[in-house]
Amino acid sequence: MSKGKKNRVPESRASLLIRLMHAWESRVLTHPWLVVFVALAACGLTLAYTMNNLTVNTNTADTISTELPFQKNRIRLETEFPQDVSTIVLLVEGKTPEQTSDAVDALQQELARQSATIQSVYVPDGGDFFARNGLLYLSLKDLEKISQDLSAAQPFFGRLAEDNSLRGFFGIYAQALDAKESDLPVELGAFTRRLTDAFQAALDGRPYRLSWQQLIMGQKDGLGITKRFLVIRPKLFFEEMMPAAKSIAAIDDAINEIRAGALSSIQVHKTGEVVLEYEEMLTVQQSVTIAGAASTVLVCLTLWLAYRSFKLMFATFLTLGMGLVFSMGFATVAIGQLNLISISFTVLFIGMGDAYSSHFCLRYRELIVRGMKQREALRETFSSTGSSLVLCTLTAAIGLYAFIPTDYSGVAELGVIAGTSMFIALATTFTVLPAIMNILPFKPSRRAAQHTPSTLSRALMSNWPMRYATPIRVVTIILGIAACMLLTRVVIDFNPINLRDPNTESVKTFQYLLKSRDTSPMTLASLAANESEARARITAFERLSSVDSVRSIFDLIPEQQDEKLAAIGDLALVLGPQLQNFPAASSMRPSFQTLEKLHAALGKRMAKGEDRDVAALDATLEKLIEHLRALPPETAQANLDTLENSVLGGLRKTIGSLNTSLEASPIGMDTLPEDVRERWISKNGLYRLQIFPKQDLSELEPLREFIQEAQTVDPDVTDLPVTYLESMDAVIVAFAQAFGTALVAITLLLLLILRNIKDTLLVLLPLLLASLFTAAATVLIGVPFNFANIIALPLLFGLGVDNGIHMAHRLHYLNSVHGALLDSSEAKGVFYGALTTVFSFASLAFTPHPGMSSMGILLAIGLMLSLVCALVVLPAFAARRIKAGRA
Repeated sequence: MSKGKKNRVPESRASLLIRLMHAWESRVLTHPWLVVFVALAACGLTLAYTMNNLTVNTNTADTISTELPFQKNRIRLETEFPQDVSTIVLLVEGKTPEQTSDAVDALQQELARQSATIQSVYVPDGGDFFARNGLLYLSLKDLEKISQDLSAAQPFFGRLAEDNSLRGFFGIYAQALDAKESDLPVELGAFTRRLTDAFQAALDGRPYRLSWQQLIMGQKDGLGITKRFLVIRPKLFFEEMMPAAKSIAAIDDAINEIRAGALSSIQVHKTGEVVLEYEEMLTVQQSVTIAGAASTVLVCLTLWLAYRSFKLMFATFLTLGMGLVFSMGFATVAIGQLNLISISFTVLFIGMGDAYSSHFCLRYRELIVRGMKQREALRETFSSTGSSLVLCTLTAAIGLYAFIPTDYSGVAELGVIAGTSMFIALATTFTVLPAIMNILPFKPSRRAAQHTPSTLSRALMSNWPMRYATPIRVVTIILGIAACMLLTRVVIDFNPINLRDPNTESVKTFQYLLKSRDTSPMTLASLAANESEARARITAFERLSSVDSVRSIFDLIPEQQDEKLAAIGDLALVLGPQLQNFPAASSMRPSFQTLEKLHAALGKRMAKGEDRDVAALDATLEKLIEHLRALPPETAQANLDTLENSVLGGLRKTIGSLNTSLEASPIGMDTLPEDVRERWISKNGLYRLQIFPKQDLSELEPLREFIQEAQTVDPDVTDLPVTYLESMDAVIVAFAQAFGTALVAITLLLLLILRNIKDTLLVLLPLLLASLFTAAATVLIGVPFNFANIIALPLLFGLGVDNGIHMAHRLHYLNSVHGALLDSSEAKGVFYGALTTVFSFASLAFTPHPGMSSMGILLAIGLMLSLVCALVVLPAFAARRIKAGRA
């Protein structure tokens, strides 16, 4: 192809577009103040409408189309059991069962008073039903052992009932130290160590409650003992930006309230769907603020290096600001909300919109520096950049619109908003930007007009990629082969929790729950139509090698009830009267004499032989007596009262609970409390089965095996594991679909406009290479693909195609391989435009939101690679054609 023909082809194809540009720019340049005024007025109205109507949806489940089968199964489960939807889960952890129980009761009572913000509070193992029938849920063997131990402790309860004071109790303990057989219902050494802890706490001024449940009942710790749950349904105020803010604040106040006194050492952790979304929103707001500030600073720096003009920078930023407001307005009208992915379009818009402005301003500046008049320079800028910017907008929009047909609705919304925002950016570039530039004309300094580049600058801005084309092509091919080999090691992270800030309380609690099989939320749910189907499925599920156990409402009907009720009845005959008549508290207050008598008994015991536990208790007691004697009498007496409560307060509560548990009665389906029953049998009669895995599901293969085996029994199993796996599969399909659609659509558009296969391949070359190298880079830097950053490669097509178009367009006008390709306004526009886009996305890498951060990292890497490929690799591969064409 000859030089003249190459020059005429782009012009003839763009002639209609150029004529339209001339007509448009004449109006813009004739009435610049009117254009700016109308744009500002429209911007203000749009901003007001957006602030009042745009919302943010932080639910990651909604980012996948609800028409997919697994989503329908999830929605069905939530519809049948709505009490588990939009909840806050509190994990209460105490050092003893009594402390945990006191905290749960206090929280439940405090939250019940917050009717303005709390809808309901449910304690899974709480209430009168479990208090009365708790012993029935023990195994018969454990129940018989407890019954024997408690029966043997009858003398202890009898004697303590006569003198229910610290004096009476220490008297029993002192006799036990001398006797061969103790009336204490616990092992003597274990009790001595606990008593030492109580004295030390009194000495330190710390709250302490000796756990009689652990001593008498043999309870240690774990779920249902020292770890208990509260499930809260908050009232959500959707008219506010943070619907759960008031409810979470009320819960935090309740937690602080109960921890202000004796329960100061209790630990309460929040998680659940509502808290996860609330803290996610806080992280997103913080991330967007950080990214916006960092992006603005970096873009300012880049624009100053490019323009060296505050007027052009002001024009660019005002244009960007208006375009962003109009884009937000479009998002409000078209979608009505932003999701955790589409919210990043603001950074995307800054990068892309600035690229358009950079090309326009750099070309205008170049013409002014050459000596062209203001009006002529603007007209020429319209003519020379108009066609390429329109083509860039079309290809960028196609790359973004490619997400719309996919089932990844979160990214599809991003495609709609960001794709349309490219046209908005183009419109403001062709209206607001030239109008402001006409009002504030650029006047180059004498230094800029007479600037002579250094030898190094001339070398860097020359056609060195074409002069060294052969080695560049060889290195590119070698790197391409190496990148292809790395593709086999690409990893996809299927867990959406990893996209959330790991430092938030809700994520920490969620990860903590995953460590225990009893508390892990990674279970499957199956809905059976009736009881017989439910029992059949339980049997089938339990036969699967990947299933550990299956829970259902049938587990709430204890086995061997007749034998257990008989054992409880016998225990009631032995202990019942004593427990029922056990005094709530003693009227006799403790005194120094009580402690001194115990001190003497301990000394007498140590005289008979060495006992480390007794020696430790005696030493601590001696320090405590000295400490109390140094206090004023009123303060010392208050401390003694506190000591009595710390030693015997838990015993009184344990005796009361034990007395209640002797009132157990037969349990059947019809006797289960309604709030318990409705969590396992829906109003429509569906039975819920909860399936627990044997293996840790943090790895993909065990997760897939668990789900696939369960689906052999029930193809419609659902819950978190299915949501994670199926969402990942849907995202991968969406990625492939969007990538393929963008590639085909952009290729066809380029062929239609350029009408040259080689030119089309030249434009696509930087994109294909950048995509390949970016995928390989995920292996090298250890950043796996995930739900957020997997969109980087299709987005790269939409964002990076501009570079190839501008450089391929410039190559048509290059006279030889010795020209100054990299010193042209197109190359500078590509460089600075791409650099601002890279900086915009790189700013996301420093945010606390892992999803945004990983997306920013990959897009910044991909766009930088696309820039290098466009400025270096593309000219190297085009060198032969230029040599042949200029020969």
